[in-house]
Amino acid sequence: MLKKLLIITLMIGLQASCSSKKKGIPLFLLMLGGGGTASVPASPATVSQAESGDSFTVVPLTGDESGSGSTGNGGSGNSGDGIFTTPTGPTEVLSNIHFQVINDTFLWDNTISTYITIKVSNEDGVLSGINVKASEDQSTPGVAQFLSQGLTGNDGLVTIRITVLPSVSEVIVTIYGINPKTGKAQEITGRIPIQVPESYVGGGSGGNGGGSSGGDNGGGGTVVVAPEIDLSTVNFGAVAGCLQNLDSDCDGVLDADDEFPTDAELGWTTRTGRHTLAWEDYYQSSHIQNATANPNNDMDLNDHVTVFSTEIDYTPTGKAKAIRGIFTHVGKGAGFNHDLRLSLDVPVSANLAISYVGNNGQTISSMNCSLALASGSNAGDCVGGTLTSAQLKKGILILPNSQNTLYNSKNSPGVGGALNFVLGMTANFTITFSEPVDLAAAKNLSGGHLNYFLGVSGTGEKIFRPGFVKSSETSSGYDLYIDRVTGFPFGVIVPGVFNFPREVTNILDPNNQGKTGYPAFKEWASSKGTKSRNWFEQTMTSAQAAYVVDIKSNYLPKPFTAVLIDSVRVHLWELAISLIVIGASIGFYLRRKMILSMTA
Repeated sequence: MLKKLLIITLMIGLQASCSSKKKGIPLFLLMLGGGGTASVPASPATVSQAESGDSFTVVPLTGDESGSGSTGNGGSGNSGDGIFTTPTGPTEVLSNIHFQVINDTFLWDNTISTYITIKVSNEDGVLSGINVKASEDQSTPGVAQFLSQGLTGNDGLVTIRITVLPSVSEVIVTIYGINPKTGKAQEITGRIPIQVPESYVGGGSGGNGGGSSGGDNGGGGTVVVAPEIDLSTVNFGAVAGCLQNLDSDCDGVLDADDEFPTDAELGWTTRTGRHTLAWEDYYQSSHIQNATANPNNDMDLNDHVTVFSTEIDYTPTGKAKAIRGIFTHVGKGAGFNHDLRLSLDVPVSANLAISYVGNNGQTISSMNCSLALASGSNAGDCVGGTLTSAQLKKGILILPNSQNTLYNSKNSPGVGGALNFVLGMTANFTITFSEPVDLAAAKNLSGGHLNYFLGVSGTGEKIFRPGFVKSSETSSGYDLYIDRVTGFPFGVIVPGVFNFPREVTNILDPNNQGKTGYPAFKEWASSKGTKSRNWFEQTMTSAQAAYVVDIKSNYLPKPFTAVLIDSVRVHLWELAISLIVIGASIGFYLRRKMILSMTA
């Protein structure tokens, strides 16, 4: 009897633990990614070598050749390092790297986006069909992550667009080809900067002022560089046909980088990792167009908050075939209700598959699809199906009425208020285009993220992130979703799970009294992204922490010990009764045993 009671008690404890843990399991499995973003600056050598032209080397991909010899302008290999130096035709490379500092408009993106242009030639002229890829190893130190790739054209040129976290200041460029004298596959590889210190470019940050002054976006933005690389090679050429030991499906994407090594129609997948999308909802176009102060814009970026991650599958030519997304509603600091949508400006139709998961981890079989902005309704809302090009541009519904998706809760108390955390619903969607599309051909991406927008019940407005919509009043126009008085954005994306400001906590802190959890945000904004790029990761004091909502510790899956403690607290009465029953049973068992021993 005693053994049975102990087993039953253990089962109750385990069941309590599992039921408490279940809420975190789907998110833990579905929302992995992102990694750390601790800043790792470009090495001084990388910056200097970007001018001297000796930062590229030759690396063999097959064979076991060895030797020593020139790698171009000033570089040399060591004996046995595999660099081709045999009399039959060593490969030499001279790199001539130029970079242009881009003082682009500051769009409040916490990412760095730029283009890399490479021209490849050999002793006979320019080379077409050369595989060129970009990768980086700073966001996760020691792990090289593929970014994008392309093939050189008839002019020997290829341009690759990349987007990285602010911790990444240099990227790796790798060029894949053949030594025609040896017939061996090899790489030419080197590092180039994509962010440079402001001092290095002589104040190239492009103007002063920043986010808290002047809303017309004039004067430039984040300091990034657009490298232009001329690689003059000897004994290097394109692959004639396919080397299947390196590229199984012969699609031009090496197996090491190919997410679909047996499918020649698909190449690689880009992943954002976990990010947070936060909105300020009291947008009214009249204030923006007239450049008048909006008294209801409290700049707390907590009115609608989701934690999300996306993936995009690309063809070997760099066109998007499918988009997948996971969005979990975690915050609503507003009286208005909202719908979250995604606009895609593409010339083809697409199939939308969408499903919803409740905060109990169970799939919602019949989703309540009431809308905050009924005028924005569109085909496929909450159910999916085939959408036309026009319907994709109007907006795919990700999360309907925020009152329902956060269970009529808010998760956005004021300073000093208690946080009664309620995890919201999760949307899972897949968009599969009828034909691959070039997302860069129209305005579908800004800062590496797609064109999400918010429909708001109280104002009847649609709010877009900065960088997507400009006015047509002037030749250059102004961004319709950056406040023209304060320069403040109405939507931002922050890497990781973002502990957003508490209700009516102005993240810009205009009075400079430290009444914000992110004092470096103002420096980041005023420098237009050139300083405090990791403002969202800086350690807070206890006083600063009082101004933010601790979503991170509530949202992320808890370790088993924390789950067990929570389970004990939640199932206190069941455990107490079980312990009483066990105690009584033990007492009865010992009393009976004592009586039997006395009568024996």
